[in-house]
Amino acid sequence: MSKEEILKAIRLCAKKLKRNPTRRDLREMAGISEERLYKLGGLKTALEEAGLRPLGSGFRQQESTVLLDWASVARKLGKIPTVAEYESRGRFSDMPFHSRYGSWMRVPEVFSRFAREQKIQGKWKDVLKMTAALTTRNGQAGGESMPLARPITRRARVLEDRAIYGPPLRLPEMAHAPINELGVIFAFGAMARQLGFIVLRCQTGFPDCEAMREVAQGQWQRVRIEFEFESRNFFRHRHDPKGCDLIVCWRHNWNECPERLEVVELRKVLGQRTRVTQVRIRD
Repeated sequence: MSKEEILKAIRLCAKKLKRNPTRRDLREMAGISEERLYKLGGLKTALEEAGLRPLGSGFRQQESTVLLDWASVARKLGKIPTVAEYESRGRFSDMPFHSRYGSWMRVPEVFSRFAREQKIQGKWKDVLKMTAALTTRNGQAGGESMPLARPITRRARVLEDRAIYGPPLRLPEMAHAPINELGVIFAFGAMARQLGFIVLRCQTGFPDCEAMREVAQGQWQRVRIEFEFESRNFFRHRHDPKGCDLIVCWRHNWNECPERLEVVELRKVLGQRTRVTQVRIRD
């Protein structure tokens, strides 16, 4: 495929999906391999050259982009959104907010400061009224505004020519937490034995993986696994729950996940293993 053919295929995929296609979408729907994307400069560059805006896990967004999207959701709801409410209506997960501000509860204060600095208070009067009311309620309830009152530390400048990494991990095989689906696959491979899995095969189609899992001592069953960075992506990618047994993800944020689908959230599993190891060392 020529460069123009690839860009045309990306635009067609985006039109069908009504969102930006992932690497997997492009493999399955258009036969575009990751090697071809790499030759174009990667997925981000390919999306930009196709006239699309790179969004989602692994793509660093400007602070104004995420804050204004949060404010838009607050305006639609007529109140400060919870994490679940924002994720069901906003363009992003809560990760960009946690990585920047440390807590979801700090977002209203941060937006108020941002609106003042950008001199856009008049455009967002309704949202600023909500943030002011929330700060007042917190102050009356506890004498101070708890997490909202903590000083906001200035973040280091992001270098546009450098990759973004997740937080440091305590895995010898992986230095930093995943920020995309490929990272989840590698993390699962590094932890598969401890989790009781033996991988039979991986594939580019749905589901991603077939594995054997030890369900009791000396007893094993075959399971079908779908890898996602966030469990909610299973729904976004329109996968059929009947074709899969469990989701392996880094972050579980799909509250409406069908009961028949088991979810293995690697960040929590890793945290539990780390705590157990620390206890044993202290003992």
